[in-house]
Amino acid sequence: MRIGYLRNYKQPQTLANLIASIAQSKDIEILYFSPKDVNLKTRRINGLLFKDSCWKRIKAKTPKIIDVNANCLKHKEVIKHLRKYAHLTDNGLNRISKLTLQELLNEDPDYQNYTIPTKSCAFFSDIEEFLNEYSEIVLRPIRSKRADGVYKISKINPEKYFLDYFNTTIEVSYEELIVFCNNEILIKDYLVQKYIDSKTPQGDSFDWRIHFEKTGHGNWRIINNQIRIGLNQKITTNWNQGGGIIDTDIFMKLKYSDQAEMKLEQVKEFGLKAAAKLESLRKTKLATISIDLGIDHNGDIFIFEANDAPITTSLLGEIAMIRTDYYQYLLKNKSDK
Repeated sequence: MRIGYLRNYKQPQTLANLIASIAQSKDIEILYFSPKDVNLKTRRINGLLFKDSCWKRIKAKTPKIIDVNANCLKHKEVIKHLRKYAHLTDNGLNRISKLTLQELLNEDPDYQNYTIPTKSCAFFSDIEEFLNEYSEIVLRPIRSKRADGVYKISKINPEKYFLDYFNTTIEVSYEELIVFCNNEILIKDYLVQKYIDSKTPQGDSFDWRIHFEKTGHGNWRIINNQIRIGLNQKITTNWNQGGGIIDTDIFMKLKYSDQAEMKLEQVKEFGLKAAAKLESLRKTKLATISIDLGIDHNGDIFIFEANDAPITTSLLGEIAMIRTDYYQYLLKNKSDK
């Protein structure tokens, strides 16, 4: 039995080595390859096969099942070719942007209360409309990394506004706000959102990242909860600007005291349902996903974002075990491509 393992790196990284070693003990061969290793004409892959506890370069047919990291989806011709002949754990179809995610969830009555009002910024009137309705808004790049370029605007009165960026706040007039938006926001691809005050009792921004993996039964399992705190940050949890992770149980006890256990189970239960919902929106059976949640001062839960290529550095051993279990499930149920 053989599973393809598609990543952008030329050589297997730590997780690939762990997965290959554990898969070998389950009688599964791992064929590691990058998009450049795929020959579209011959339908052959010049990859690395893990056999007898080492990697060996071979030319092979396309495996019936391929574990695809979402970062490889930019190689569209390769992905289009592979999905003709194999089941891919992410086939690149029906990918959902930050804006579309909120819109699709809002169409479902079961998720409307968990969505954040969001709109694409084309004109200053789009921003002004949100400020008039919500008083506090966030301007967020459509494509952003580590929360770079995220701003918060608070309307105090028609002539007075506060502009926040990480831990810096400045006061601007209405005219100055227009100039700022024209020069920094409207010339780029930005979203405007209602601000969700997901904060610790000390006033620091936090979000709750839940990492899910598919099990050997084909269902989602939570393998990690992280409360990510941006110290002295008013909008996001950007580690580059100072921040860290706090134990989920400790955080919940500090924030909810005797209701901590109940709230923790509530969030976990919601997370599992949300993961299934997101997968159904993609119309694709994924192997992994993470969801970022916020919790406002009323205790209401909001879905900030979903990530189809979650960072795994602190979970390598557990991911390798559960991922190879999922491979066994796929080999039994999806090998008829």
